[in-house]
Amino acid sequence: MVQLSRKRTGKNAYNARMKALALFWLLTIPAFSANTERVGKGVSMPDGERLTARTEDEVIKVHQSGIDTPEQKQPFGTKPKQALSEKVFDKTTSHDKVLVAYFPEWGIYDRDYQLADVPADELTHLMYAFADLNAAGEMTLFDSYAATEKRFSAEDSVTGEADQWYYPPEDPRSDQMIWGNLNQLARLKEVHPHLTVSIAVGGWTLSDHFSTVTSTQAGRDAFSDSIVEFLATYQVFDGIDFDWEYPGGGGAAGNSASPHDGANYALLMVDVRAKLDDLGSELGRTYEISIASPAEADKLANFNLAGLAPSVDFFNVMTYDFHGTWEDTTGHQAAFTGDPLGYDIETAVDGYLNAGVAPEKIVLGTPLSMSAWSGVADGGDGGYNEPASGAAPGTFEAGNYGYKDLLSQINAGASWDLYWDDNAQASYVYNADQHIFSSFETTTSIALKAEWADAKGLGGMMFWDLSNDATNSPDSLISAAFRSMVLKEDLADIAADSDLPDPIIVRGDGEIGSLPL
Repeated sequence: MVQLSRKRTGKNAYNARMKALALFWLLTIPAFSANTERVGKGVSMPDGERLTARTEDEVIKVHQSGIDTPEQKQPFGTKPKQALSEKVFDKTTSHDKVLVAYFPEWGIYDRDYQLADVPADELTHLMYAFADLNAAGEMTLFDSYAATEKRFSAEDSVTGEADQWYYPPEDPRSDQMIWGNLNQLARLKEVHPHLTVSIAVGGWTLSDHFSTVTSTQAGRDAFSDSIVEFLATYQVFDGIDFDWEYPGGGGAAGNSASPHDGANYALLMVDVRAKLDDLGSELGRTYEISIASPAEADKLANFNLAGLAPSVDFFNVMTYDFHGTWEDTTGHQAAFTGDPLGYDIETAVDGYLNAGVAPEKIVLGTPLSMSAWSGVADGGDGGYNEPASGAAPGTFEAGNYGYKDLLSQINAGASWDLYWDDNAQASYVYNADQHIFSSFETTTSIALKAEWADAKGLGGMMFWDLSNDATNSPDSLISAAFRSMVLKEDLADIAADSDLPDPIIVRGDGEIGSLPL
């Protein structure tokens, strides 16, 4: 068991690492030109503060020469055909871990989170959320303006060049039909050719038709055919991520549901796998299938893991939202162990392994928004397992704070105390002035989970959603996972870089150490 200490010498080491990483990318991409742009955009915090932990010299965007010129214009969404650039990712990482994050389509509006803000150098997979499934079994864009029409300013663009509504006829962009986020995705992949981008379909609010559509062979054919058409049309995508919440019920009110959903889901996956293999052969590429999947035993009972696993590349297991403000007592949103109902990470992963899912197909999910209750008494340990009067105000919706929002409040000294529950292996915070209890994650809790997942042979880690991380900060949770899983940095080193205060440790042995295997 190792006692973690916070030594502020870590910040300089962090900055040096980030600058070295940026320079390493620059020096090992011979297929890219020396045309570099230094960017100091930062991330908008809820209070208007700009988070710019990296200096302009430490964030380097490399633009590929010759892209979309009249002589070398590529089909929309395809990777540049440059062999040297394809070798870069293998040389810089030499790992087989999956690091997934979801980009919320709506994040470009009030949240001001753009694809230009995505830390693609620390990810292997980006999921664009969400496409819709209509009653006819057709997968469609949800917000077509955001996806294909919106023009981005230079500040919000991946390339640093503003999109225009008009280009003269001699400019090849005058014929371009797809703009918006999908155009930005294509530009992001040019800069980061290692990045796999999938379209996520469904989600909590768009899962109403899954059960009905998949209940017949005709419905499954319509759905799988529309997926093929969608991916053939929008070739920026390398795969599809299914987010049916949930087969057999348990999702939003009004969703169709049936006891046969699990069996029908597996039949759909067989069809989709075969058709995407055919499409891949036709286009000379490989398409991935992933599933955002539940963690709770009651939902897994209807999920048919054994039937789904042969057709999918990996499961993004939603090992969070175990407890939330639908309950009138506070609890841990993403505890590692010890929940009396089995609502914890250890129990969830064991459920997948016991169902015969290969460890490398299990990707451990992590929340970037935090469940929070109001009207909570301290109770002697910061409000854990105490009655609540309702949901806390939250950042964008009641009951949920964005991680970076809470982080900025804690670091500003806004009466928040940080706790570590050593029995549950979970972080949380309590505000005695406002009587608010909130689940929380730290770079330490994420590094612990990453170490454990790596030791268990799991495929990697997943984050929902990108707009809430403290990107480009030493307290970025995605960075913590990358540093632990990929760079193999010590837990103590990752913890030492954090700006957060030491937690108050309750229960357990009073020390923070590696999670038990």
